[in-house]
Amino acid sequence: EKLRSACADLDLLRSGWRPGPEIEAVALDGWYPVSHRSLDLPALAGWSDHPRLGQSLITTSPVLWIDEGRTIARCLSRWYRLGEARSHVAHVPLTGWDDVKHLRERLERLRR
Repeated sequence: EKLRSACADLDLLRSGWRPGPEIEAVALDGWYPVSHRSLDLPALAGWSDHPRLGQSLITTSPVLWIDEGRTIARCLSRWYRLGEARSHVAHVPLTGWDDVKHLRERLERLRR
């Protein structure tokens, strides 16, 4: 379900839509780019009051999109409202569309 929702949001972003303040997003402060341990895809880490994990240092699911102002990010599992980065981040790698398609195929094979 999360993958389907993320793909729908990516389609909206491609059409020119941009998220506003109405988007339900988890706050992520002191964030920085990392590699997702189990998936080996770009992700973000930072301090969050995560709905499932509580107040802690987290690693997000793979990051799919970040706005130009670096204030909001769409990760595979959910939206994150970005606070201050841990330090100046010159480049934030994103998970490519092909990676998302391969991930979808991999999850579908696991369900069988």
